[in-house]
Amino acid sequence: MNRRFDLSTIESFSEIPACRAREVLSLLIELDPISGKESEQYLDAYPKEYRERVEKFSRNYIWRKITGDITIEFLEAAVDRLFNADEVSSVVDLGKLRELKHRIVHLFLYTNGTGRNHWN
Repeated sequence: MNRRFDLSTIESFSEIPACRAREVLSLLIELDPISGKESEQYLDAYPKEYRERVEKFSRNYIWRKITGDITIEFLEAAVDRLFNADEVSSVVDLGKLRELKHRIVHLFLYTNGTGRNHWN
């Protein structure tokens, strides 16, 4: 069954299949880059809000996709923009952030280590 995507029915950018929001959200939840004592002590100051962060990523991604300019540098910057400077300096695990960047670049640009995939 080949269902066509109906753009008129979406309510958010993350519903656009090209944004791969489910996969991005899954990676955020799996890697959980906002972690540690600070984030647990100050839940109100440092909420994870991963769904909202994925929506932001999707919005940035789709506009860049329209221009046909999806690069490794753009994807890494889009991941950086998921977190503000205070979060990065206080509660984001930098190792997990690096891993998140790597895995999102791989998700969007590569398939099975064979180079650029056919979606981009």
